[in-house]
Amino acid sequence: MGLSEEQRVVGREGIIQTGGLEVSVIIRDVRPKPNAVDYLIEPTAGSGKTWIDGHQVKIVGWSE
Repeated sequence: MGLSEEQRVVGREGIIQTGGLEVSVIIRDVRPKPNAVDYLIEPTAGSGKTWIDGHQVKIVGWSE
């Protein structure tokens, strides 16, 4: 997936797994890295934002 395609995920819902939980998040921004991309995510309930490796986020309704 190229960066222009990655930009289309901004605003979409995703799921991350952490500590045995699946957490619903919204992708707020993307930033390229060599051979990868990071997503700025925030939970759909609760507060806070963090950058995470894009491979750790399963985008809801996205087919590659």
